[in-house]
Order: sequence, then structure tokens, then C-alpha cells
Amino acid sequence: MASTPSNRLKLTPSNSPFLSRPSRSPIRSRTLYDTCLSLRRVVGTTCSSPTGFDAVHSSFAYIAGGAVVVVDVSGEHYSQRFYRARPSAVPVYAVSPVTHASSTPNSTPKANDSRNRAAASPRDSLYGPVDWADSPSSKTWTSRERIKAATCLALSRDGRYLAVGETGYAPRVLIFSLQEASSDIPLVSISEHTFGVKAVAWSPDTKFLASLGAANDGFLYLWKIDPRTGAAKLFQQNRCTSYVKGMVWMGSSLITLGVRHVKVWRVEEGPSVSPTKQKFPGDGSFPREQLFQKPLPGRNILLGSMLEATFSCALAVGEDKAIICSETGSVCLLDDTNRQMKLTKSLDIGFHINCISSRNDEVYIGGRDGQFATLSLDSILNGAPEPTIRNNVQSADGLIAMGFLAENMVTIDTKRSIDVWSPDHIPTGAKSDKNHIPIPGPGDPIVGIQRLSERNVLGADFFTWSGSGKAHVWDMEGMIRSSFNIPIEKIEPASDSDPVNQVVVVRATKDGSLFVAGDKLGILRIIDSSTKECVMETKAHSSDCQDITVFENRTKLLVASCGRDRTAQLFHKTSTGSFEHFQTLEFSAKVVQVLIPSDDKILTCSLDRTLQIHDLVTKEGEPDSMAAIPWKVISLRASPSSMVMTPDGKTIFVSLLDRSVCQFDCASGRLISSFKCNDEGGLESVVLESLIYGQFAAGDLSFLLGLSNTDKSVRIYDAQSGTFMDREWGHTEAINGVTMMENENTGRRVVSVGEDGTIMIWALDLQDTGVGSRPRDPSPEKPAALSLSRPPLRRVLSKAELAEFQRPSSGHGRRSPPRPVQRRPSKFQLTATSSTRTPIQLEKHVSPTSIIAEDTPSRRISSGGNSRDDSPPPESPKNRARISRRPSLPVLNTPSGSVTSRKKSGGNLRGSYGFGSLSMATEQTCRQLRAYRKKLMSADAINTDILTQLDTELRLTAAALGERQIRNRSKGDRDGKAVSDLLDQYSERLVSMLDEKLRLRLTEEEKDALIKDRPRTAGEGSSSSSSPGALCMEPESI
Repeated sequence: MASTPSNRLKLTPSNSPFLSRPSRSPIRSRTLYDTCLSLRRVVGTTCSSPTGFDAVHSSFAYIAGGAVVVVDVSGEHYSQRFYRARPSAVPVYAVSPVTHASSTPNSTPKANDSRNRAAASPRDSLYGPVDWADSPSSKTWTSRERIKAATCLALSRDGRYLAVGETGYAPRVLIFSLQEASSDIPLVSISEHTFGVKAVAWSPDTKFLASLGAANDGFLYLWKIDPRTGAAKLFQQNRCTSYVKGMVWMGSSLITLGVRHVKVWRVEEGPSVSPTKQKFPGDGSFPREQLFQKPLPGRNILLGSMLEATFSCALAVGEDKAIICSETGSVCLLDDTNRQMKLTKSLDIGFHINCISSRNDEVYIGGRDGQFATLSLDSILNGAPEPTIRNNVQSADGLIAMGFLAENMVTIDTKRSIDVWSPDHIPTGAKSDKNHIPIPGPGDPIVGIQRLSERNVLGADFFTWSGSGKAHVWDMEGMIRSSFNIPIEKIEPASDSDPVNQVVVVRATKDGSLFVAGDKLGILRIIDSSTKECVMETKAHSSDCQDITVFENRTKLLVASCGRDRTAQLFHKTSTGSFEHFQTLEFSAKVVQVLIPSDDKILTCSLDRTLQIHDLVTKEGEPDSMAAIPWKVISLRASPSSMVMTPDGKTIFVSLLDRSVCQFDCASGRLISSFKCNDEGGLESVVLESLIYGQFAAGDLSFLLGLSNTDKSVRIYDAQSGTFMDREWGHTEAINGVTMMENENTGRRVVSVGEDGTIMIWALDLQDTGVGSRPRDPSPEKPAALSLSRPPLRRVLSKAELAEFQRPSSGHGRRSPPRPVQRRPSKFQLTATSSTRTPIQLEKHVSPTSIIAEDTPSRRISSGGNSRDDSPPPESPKNRARISRRPSLPVLNTPSGSVTSRKKSGGNLRGSYGFGSLSMATEQTCRQLRAYRKKLMSADAINTDILTQLDTELRLTAAALGERQIRNRSKGDRDGKAVSDLLDQYSERLVSMLDEKLRLRLTEEEKDALIKDRPRTAGEGSSSSSSPGALCMEPESI
């Protein structure tokens, strides 16, 4: 048996020779301030049977969600104490594990029973409990370890201890000390039961505590309590598989009762035997007292004519007698005189019996439908056939539980309200008791909550509403100031799957004079709180109304609602005092929340992962003509669940379904920061709902308050850094709302409401945790922090701006000869040496051409082309054919400068229309000017200062364009003359090169071949002398 679920963790003691393993720390460090949520008041109860209530001396206790409330009554005043334990709470005393099964054949535990598992407890370990107190398991829990509801409780007869049983899988039986104030640390935590604890009961002498599991658990345990410390030790156990509804002690015997079941268990305490001490901690030996432990003996009572009865409650009236009542109204007497157990039916009272109690010689019986009766105890014990029924008065509400204090009587009715009466008063519908102390409850499950302003006509602090339309207005003391019913249409569903109409959301104005409600049918109603009459009723949505917001100032009253039909409806109060619908906003997905932070903005967030901001505008001279114009859409990375805006209207916090909270700048829509909603250990994140923004110390520290139904907790985070600050729990079902209020008398309070019908009021305090640390400086004294928060400077110049900067010329309009720069050859160079060889003399003549080509950006001079090491890669056949082709004469006659100019012009064309170029900037400016001229046709007013600036900019732009045109014109004339001179010089050189090349083709060998082929004559000399002239004429003829 494990004392707590946290025993699954392996901890390293402080005196271990090995280094302790650090616990998983949160992602962000904690701030200098620490918040503390402390439970101050609980309104309502979850008690549904007499097992959830008990009274002793001047105190009574009842269950409320996951906590137990102990009320101390003194005269006309009362005070509350709260006892609860987190799932990972480490008790003060551990329970010795059960390492063997019971000796009875019927008590064989199941294979997955926790009672078969033995785990080392902190008390049995070799180290002290100090190591366990520092364990991280005592500070955090995960969603797997759910908060379990308390189902039963019992107060010891001496008023020292409180026993609490839980529900669900692997429940605990917790024992608290009532000598202390509200406590979160139990004395003992028992985890032997598997499927819920049905009832717990203390023996009259507080020596034993009995715990009974549910029918699926099937075990009854008897624990022996140390009278000095309160530590528990298993004494006896047995199986009990019947459906039991109650358990009481009758002297030294224990009675269980339920559906066709009444059984008496004999508790016989034998002589004390000193247990055998273990030689070593792990030698496997057990004390002799455990080895010979006997099962708890029990005997079923013969029911006779009551065989089919279901017994609901019982009352012990002596050491061997008890009164047992059935649900049908039968009152029976169980007599165990001389150990001859006998059940006798005394009378049939005539109504459904829920509870029974006694005071002096009177027995009080409460009914389910409000009936109340008193019986004479002596007449029942004496065997009178028909006891006298003193009172049988029809009460307004049925009774669930009842008990007597030293000077008062306490009842819990079906509306979950608690009443403290005078001891001689009989609860009736009139409730005329002068000493009556009411502790009201909401009655139905609470759907939502909203705060009211400090100055309101109702004199209250907040109000709640239920699905049935019942609204209660509360103060911080937990008292109901007023109540009213919200009218809703009752439509019977056609099938069981169809939803039942109920109120979903209610909002109120600042002074509480008007209430706006929406239901599941999409009907919107505005109710006057003074007359309780409906001012307006309209079909706003085709399905559920998701949210309603109300904005009110001196001149305007705006109402907005959103629903599942993907619309948001806008209403406003006209100058005549009536409400008018002025616009419908349509969206592509369900709208989660709508918010009106000011009279000129409206915010909506929807499941399409967007946050929309609209501007509210009015016509000039017509204040009743309003409209919402889309202004900005902010994309979210996940679907939203809630949002809130800061009071200054600059920042929006949005909670997302990916378990994070994002902060956006309202003006620009930029994401400022985001953080995960982790717990204090950084182990698990949750979805945060119902965001509320608050500040401590006049804006020194801001925080976000919200609720999480992932682990049913109320959480607080630092709004700036996202650091986890605190969380608390108490509700065992869905938390439907949370609000925060602050006044001078009570301070800052947080109120949460749940589906379990309870209202919990928490105190929110700020504590400085930076002991010895430097205090936070005021903002004006930290210029460095302000500079860091600013965005870095950026001024990137575009290509058009860089083109305006010119290099200075060298003088006289002529460029200096280019400086030879040795360039590194590329391995992927594709240019190859031409097959036609050029003499060295021609290379010297072509050098001016190469200089011109170097000035053009599209020409590159290949270097090292003739080197073997820098030879280009093999060429493709296509490239080889193109390069080795002999140029024709027309190509040679074409100036190379024209080719260069074409390449240069193509490069300039591509650069002039590139991204960021001057041409593209000019084109964009033209489009903007055309669009601006169209806007000038409207009747909108323009500021005079802005017009002056525009006129100045236009004049400067016109002057700059004129200067650039003159500069381009003069530069174009100068460049044209220079290019023409270069072309003339290049053409002359090209002609001379062509002549020289043709002359060199005719070698001396060709001349000799021509002379040999010609026939000889007598005048050879003259012919020979004239042949050179003929040869000289050949080139001319050619």
C-alpha cells in the first residue's frame, strides 16, 4: 500500500553519497514578487447524503467540492475553516503497507488492487521526513492525478480529528487535525481503497476509524488510531460487496446499511501483543501481530418483511440499540441485547426519509420533499406499536442532512443551503426563528459570474446565474442581496439528443440597472433590474449565444453579442432611450468572444484563427447612425479561447488552444511576446480561459488571471514575462467563470464558480520574495532598459538612392588608362583560343580596342588562356564548331564597339527595371499619384499642415526632375561625340588591318608558281620586267 500517489517517484535523501537529481524547473525564472491565493469563503455545498455531513460540540462540517468546510458557531456569528489535500500531498504520518492478503477465502484481492503493492513510506525509510518535505512531488501534480471530490466525512466525538473520503479511482482516506486552522497537509493519508470511499465513521472512544469502499471496491477496513499523534494502523478488514448507503457505530459494533442490507460487524480488541522487531529493514519478516491478524467478523440481520427495503439512515440510541429508517418511510428498531440481534419495524411514517437525528429524548426525522417529524424516543424503545408523531409540517425545501450542536440545530436542504436554528425550533416554511443564521447556496449548477462596479443600485459585488434562468446577486460575505428569474422559452426536445434550452451568458451595466441575457436558442433579452421586466427581446442568433459584452459611458450604451451562427450582432441605445440593432458582422467561423474596449473599437476572435478589429464610426450630426468598419485582422497560430485588452488600450492578450498566451500590439498588430501556460514545475501546460488583466502596486507588476479546466484550477501568470505565479483548486467539476474585484475593506478578491454548485472566494496577496535583493527601480531611472526595449535602428539604402552618389572625375573629361588587374582564372571558363593565329604586331595594334572593351561592363578579359595548368575544360562539339569557324568579311567589317554597345544597353535595360531601381520607383510613384487624385474627389477634410508638407514635397520633386533632365541631356551630347571619335579611329585601323592581312596572304611561293605556269617568249625580259606591274594590278582588279 502506498501512502500517497507520489511514492511512485524515487527521491534521493539529503545525506546520500550521490548527488541529488535536480527537479525540473519551470521554463522561466520566478519574479521578485510572489502571489498567494488563499481560500477565504465557500458558498454552497456538494453534500447529497447524511454521510457528507457531521456535527459535534459547537462545530459542524460538510463537503464542498474537493474541500471540507468546518464551521464554528458562536452565538449569532460563525467562522469557516477549510481542509483539503493536493493529490501529491505528503502526510505527516505514513501507514504501514499491507504485504499480505486477508486470511479469509472471500477476501482475495484483485490482481490490480493497490493493496497488493508495497511501497516504502517516508516513515519506514532510513532517512527523515525532511527529505520528503523538500520533494517536488509535494508542490506539483499533473493532469493524471486529478482533483478528487470529497464524498464523505466524519468528526471524532472528542472533536480532535476529521476523516475525509474521496471518490474515483485510487481514492484516499485523509485524517486532519482539528487543533490547527485550515490545513493542506493531512496527518494520515490512506490509499487502500480502489474505487471510491462510500462512508467513514469514528468509534465513540476515537480508538478506531472505519472506512468503507464502494460496491466495486468491496472492502471494509478498520484502522486503529494512536491517541497521542493520530497515526493510523490497519487493525482488521473484510469484504463488503453490498450497495451500502450509511455506516454508524453502535457501542463497540459497526452497522452497515443499504439496499436490502443490514449487517453488524463485531469489533473485539484482544490483549495487546508486542510485535516482533525486525532485525533488518528488508529481511522480509513481519510482526507477529500482522501474521496472525484476524478478519473483521460480521453477521447479516434477518430482514423479514423488510427484505425488499432500501435503508437510508440510522441512529444509535445506546450501546446495543439503534433506529434504522428506510426510504419508503419505515422506522425500525435494531436490538442487540444479549447479542441476540433482532430488527423490528415500529411504524410507517408515511414519507421518504432522508436523515435522522436526536436531541435529549426526541428523535427528529427529515423527508425528501420537505416533511419534518419528531418522535418520542421512549415510545420506540418501549415497544409501543404507534409512537406519537409530534410534528409533521410541510417545509418549502427537502432536507438532506441534519445534526445538533451544543446550542443549535443545523440542516442542509435540497437547494444546498445551510441553516443554523435554535435548538427548540422546528424548521418550517415560515422560518420565523429569531436566531436563524442562514448560509445560502446557489441551489443549481452555476453557469457564469460577473462582477459589479463598486457603486451600483443593488449594493452587491457580483452576480451569478444558472441554466434554468435563476440569477442571484451576492456580496463578499456570501449573502444573497436579491434574486430574479430570467424568462426563457421552454421547448420540449424532439429527441433525447436535442439540447434543452437554458441561459448561457448574462452581462450587466456598470450600475447594475440593466441585465442582458442570451440563451441556447439565440434569443437576446434586456431586463430592467428594478422592475424585473424585459425591455427588449429579439432573435439575435440562429443557435447558441456564445458571448455578450456591454460598453457604457456618459453618452453611449453599446451591446454586442456573438453566436455559433458565425455572426456578431451590434446594438446601441438611441437618444430616445430604446435599443436599436444597427449592424450584423459576418465571419467565416464561429465567433468565440466579442469585446468593446472603447466607444470607437470592437474586437472579435473566431475559430478561423483570426482576431478582427473594427472601427465604430458615426455620421456627422446623426449620433444614432453607427457602423463598424473593418480596420485590422491579426492572424493567430491557433484557435482562441479567450482575450482581454489592457486598460490603456494598447495591448491585447489572447489565450489559444495550443496552451499558450500571445500578446499583440493593438496599433500595428505585431506579436510582442508569447508564453506557455505551464505549472510551477514546468511539467505540463494547460488551456487558459476567462482571461482577466490586473496590476499590483499602481502598475509596477501586471498579471493575468484565468481558469483552467484541464486540472480545474485558478491560475495567475506574470503578464510581461509569462512566469507562473500561483494556482489553487477546490472545484471538482468544470469551472464556469472567474472574476476579480477590489475594494478598500476586503482588499483584492478572486471569485470562482463551478458546475458543482459552489462559489469559492479567494484572497489575492502580493509578497516580496526577493529577500536581500535589490528593489525594483522606478522606470525613469532606468534609461538602459528603455533603450533595450526599443527596436534597433534600420536605414537600408536602395539602388536608386545609391545611384545618386557620383565618383569625382580625374580631369579634362578623359579617363586615365586602366590599371592592369591580374584576375584569377575560372575553372569553368568557356572561352577558348581562336584557331586563326594573329601576329604579334597585330596584337599591339588591337590593344586600344581591348582598352575600350574593358570599359564596358559586359566584357571580361580572359587571363592565362594559353597556360597548360589553367586550360579550360573540354568543350562540347557545338561550342567547338562555333569557336573554330572562320569569321567572314562582313563580320570583320562590323565594328566591335557596336556589339559592345548592344551588350551594355541590354545590361542597363535589365538593371533599370529591377527590384528597387529608379524606374520601378518612378512607376510606383505615378500609380500612387493617380490613386491620390481619385481620393481628392471625396468630401473628407484634410489637415492644413499636411497639405503644406505635400506642396513642399511636390515642388522639391519637380525641381529634382528638372535638374536630372538637364544633366542627362548635356551628358548625352558629350558622350555621343566621344563615341563617334572612337568609332572613326577604330574603322580606320580596321581597314589597315584588313589590307595588311590580304597582302600577307600572297607569299613569295605563290609568285614563283605563277611565273612557272606562264609560257616563255622571245621578249622574256620585257615581259618579265612588266610582270610585276601586272601583278601589282591584280589586287586592284580583285
